[in-house]
Amino acid sequence: MTIEDYRIRFGWSRKHMAAEAGIDVNTLRNAIAGKPIYRAKAGLITEAINRELARRSESPISYTDLDGIRFAD
Repeated sequence: MTIEDYRIRFGWSRKHMAAEAGIDVNTLRNAIAGKPIYRAKAGLITEAINRELARRSESPISYTDLDGIRFAD
């Protein structure tokens, strides 16, 4: 699944997802658009996704499981 798939599945706005991840909304937009982001930022997004998955009693993911993500480093 992509970051956008998770965002829609959780019913989160981009602003909310960025806040959950502790990143700037522009960084999130770039990640969703397939622009390169740093692995550390991908990790923060993944942690936010995993917190929501845990609340739903679902298995965690790794940032390498996210489809369409490109890394700057």
